[in-house]
Amino acid sequence: MTNRIRFAVEVASAVADEIGADRTGLRVSPGNSYNDITEHDTHQVYPALLAALASLNLAYLHVIHAGDEDLVARLRREWPTALLLNRAGAPLEARIADLDAGLADVVTVAAAALANPDLPARLQANAPLNAGTRPPSTAATTPDTPTTPPSTRHRSDMAPARDPSRAGRGAT
Repeated sequence: MTNRIRFAVEVASAVADEIGADRTGLRVSPGNSYNDITEHDTHQVYPALLAALASLNLAYLHVIHAGDEDLVARLRREWPTALLLNRAGAPLEARIADLDAGLADVVTVAAAALANPDLPARLQANAPLNAGTRPPSTAATTPDTPTTPPSTRHRSDMAPARDPSRAGRGAT
């Protein structure tokens, strides 16, 4: 097992030595199947990795949840500092439940934040959220491709003031 985790431990240690453990975190994705990855020993590898890293006292561990609730609970119990949990696609209520249960110190909301630049205001107002959709990375964009999702603010509230000195140059 030592050889399986050695690279991650050595890199995390070197980074922590260089910039400080309080500015260093590690992201793991136990059991992820991206790019046809297959892991059958996540319950052995990841606890061993955390045990080797614990003495570094890193700022955080960011866990990409792949569905193994027992493993995530074990990682939470064994990790000594902040744990960020990413449940991609999970409803906000499930993420809040993770915080309430102490399973995570922080829950990530990347797709929701990207689709809703005004996410805090929407949550406070209990407003509906824009869907977190994005085109495939190979999709060509056109001038009509939206790059910013709709906001809860009125469009006129967001329009920048025009600079008269730049008139006719296509810039505002």
